Amino acid sequence: VKGLVSGARQCSTGEAESAKAAMISAIAQGNPDLPPIAMEVYDMELVNAFAAPGGKIIFTRGILEKADTPEEIAGVLAHEVGHVAHRHPEAQLVRITGMQVLISVMSGSNGGDFTSNIAALAALLRYSRDAEREADAYARDAMDKASIDPTGLRTFFEKILKDSKSSAPAAKQPSALDKLGDVFSTHPGTEERIKEIAPLPPGRLPVQVLTPGQWKALKSICAS
Repeated sequence: VKGLVSGARQCSTGEAESAKAAMISAIAQGNPDLPPIAMEVYDMELVNAFAAPGGKIIFTRGILEKADTPEEIAGVLAHEVGHVAHRHPEAQLVRITGMQVLISVMSGSNGGDFTSNIAALAALLRYSRDAEREADAYARDAMDKASIDPTGLRTFFEKILKDSKSSAPAAKQPSALDKLGDVFSTHPGTEERIKEIAPLPPGRLPVQVLTPGQWKALKSICAS
């Protein structure tokens, strides 16, 4: 974990710790088999969250700042719990380090046959995509059982999709790497993930994940 967060400061306040416990408790309602987890927040601008060995789930300051509602963060947390439950935090490591591996493979700096290296990398990233789908399914099921509004996760994905499109580079002649398609994508398509998220059944009221005070405390956990 220390290497992944690049020595960033771990953020913690008494009120924020209570808010984290309340959010985990909300997800645990209706999910008695929820694995033991610890939610940690680090002072990093990067918008990210990932599961690490030992049930640790790491959130960055950036992802908390990006979220507008506690349900968005609860959805992301449920997704990461899915990684813990399925015991594949290594899929998150592939997501984080995939580009470095790709550069190494494409440049030949890691040695070995180019074709076999490409095949090995594709297999790794295919496993990562499957793991993301499993974690998504776990999150949808967990939020449904806990009566947490799953549209929070959908709106968060929509924001990420909008940002990715607005920051996309200008049109250019596709490179050899571009022509390889999405085999190097570690996540299923964001549009695909959005379509899979359905609201709670009619007549079922969502629970309040956090009070306004708890949400404010969690959002500002790195402020002090």
